[in-house]
This record gives sequence, structure tokens and C-alpha cells, in this order.
Amino acid sequence: MATLIHFATNRKPAPKTVFSEGFNDDPDELRFGTASFEGSALYRAPLDAVAASAEVMIRPENLARNHLGSTDAFAAIRQAVAGHRDVLLFVHGYNHSFRESLGRAVQIQQWLADGGRDVVMVLFAWPSLGRGVNGRTYRDERSRAQMSGPALGRLLLKATDFLRTGPSQGVCTARIHLLAHSMGNWVLRGGICHMRTFVGDNIPPLFDEVILTAGDEDDDTLSNAKKLAPLLRGCRRVTVYYNQQDLALKASDVAMGNPDRLGLSGPLRPEALPAKIAAINVSPVILRNLTGDRAWEDDPTGHQYFRNNAVVRADMLHVLTGALDEDIPNRSRRAGWWRLG
Repeated sequence: MATLIHFATNRKPAPKTVFSEGFNDDPDELRFGTASFEGSALYRAPLDAVAASAEVMIRPENLARNHLGSTDAFAAIRQAVAGHRDVLLFVHGYNHSFRESLGRAVQIQQWLADGGRDVVMVLFAWPSLGRGVNGRTYRDERSRAQMSGPALGRLLLKATDFLRTGPSQGVCTARIHLLAHSMGNWVLRGGICHMRTFVGDNIPPLFDEVILTAGDEDDDTLSNAKKLAPLLRGCRRVTVYYNQQDLALKASDVAMGNPDRLGLSGPLRPEALPAKIAAINVSPVILRNLTGDRAWEDDPTGHQYFRNNAVVRADMLHVLTGALDEDIPNRSRRAGWWRLG
């Protein structure tokens, strides 16, 4: 049975590659579609092979006739959650081509399903270049991520309008979650800031669980009203995973001259954070599991643990079921944060 991934993107369509590396003429403009994947346990397969196998469909639009791709996309998601499935919006990180972001999304969807959480996966694919990791590409990607924030904000506002104006069945009763990895946290900040220009601090309560993992974002973001703090109004709980041995974020922190990173140091002054924020230090787990018993679990940078470390994956599954923080196994409480493992 094929696995279907829904996507929204502010990339520009291109005949030969589906979507180009560039933005739409209006960087905030969104196009919607789906990607279909054959096979199971694709999280064990190389990302490039999974990415190449995607069968991509772009939803048609006719603005003259007021036919919007978003309308069809939200209707399809409504139908998909009719079987009491949750929705997960995934915002990918740095160094992903369009197809690679689709491949990563299906890998996450399938390991969640194999763990008992068969979510409807919705990907926000921003125009990351996917050209490798170095100082020049990092600065370019960070600029692209910042420019993509308003498009993500538009997506969240469109979803809110759909929920408020549509029928009361289906997606309106589904639990909607958000997962942002690495530079996807920077995109998310831009999205929340864009939303505030329309709704002020009254961010609509769209999400149940928000998971920020390996966040390439400032460590004070959740306590700063001009950064991600307004997101707290829009969800039930925020779970922050951080690894003090994350080599990718160490490079961002030191070599790129960024402030302390959320995914490296954890939230600033965790003891003073609101109760709905759970800060999870995964460093002990990462240090004990630098390599796994299968190749797909290897993580030499300590940056991909959210998907390839078994203990972290299990913790995320508990979060997505809505388990109380104190009831999740393998955690121990510290002063404002949790130690995993």
C-alpha cells in the first residue's frame, strides 16, 4: 500500500524537477500537492533513493474561477483523518532539496506508524538548496529560511480559517501536531511573527503537541515575545529536544557567530519557563548510542537523533499520544528540565 504525503511549498514550479530551488514570484505564495511512495520501512533506505521514488502531484489552481489548491488539499486531509488519525505538520531543516524533504517526511511518517502513531503527514517544503554543508551555503539557507516564514504563517492562517469555517466533522476534531527540525525552527519563528501582523498575540490554538528538535534558533526564543513565545498561545504543549553534543549546532553557534542555540543549550532559564514547555536533554542517550546496531541509526553529528535514536523516538511517540511528562519513561526531573536516559 502506498504512503501519501501532503505538502505545501513556496518553491517555484519547474517542468523538469517539479519544483525549482527558487521562490515563487511572490515568496509568500503557496502551492499544494501530494507525493506517493511505494514500500514499507523506508526509514531504513538511503534518503536519495527514497526521494527519487516519489510520485509527485501538484494540485491545480484556477484563480480566475476561484479554484484554490489549498481548498482541495484541506478537503483531502479532512478525508484522511476520518479514520481517527492525527495530523503532523513537518517543517524540515537545512540542506534538503524538494525531493529530499519529501523523502524525509515519508521516513518520519513510516517510523511513527510502525511505532503505533499512523499520522497524516503534511510537509512544509521551503526552498532549501540541498547543496551540502559549509559556511556559504549556511548563510544562504538561513536567508531562505527567513524569507519562507511568511509563507508558513499564511499556511497556518489558511488552516485556521478552514477549521473555523468548515463542517464540524473530520479534521476539526483531529489532533494536529507540529514538528520542526533544525533550521525549520527559524522558519517557524518567521511564520509566527507573520501571523502576529494579522492576529496580534492571539495566535489561534491550532496545535496539540509542538515538538522543536535540534533547533537552530536562539535559546531565548520561547521567552521572547518577538520570537517564538507567542506560539505558546497556539498549542497545548511545547517539547524541546536538545543535545549538548550536537556538532552541527556547535558549528552554527561558534563558527557562524550565532547566539546560543536552542537545540544545543536548551531553553534559556528553564526553571522560569511556563509549565506547558518541556525541555528534554537527550545528551546522555546520544553519548551512549553514537552508533546503532543498524546503519540507518548512525548519527555522527548528533543532529538527527529525533529520527534515528531509538530512545528519543520512543519518547516522541509518548509525547504524540499526549502522555503527561511525568508519566513518560526513561525521564528524570531536574531544575526546569528533563534528563532522558
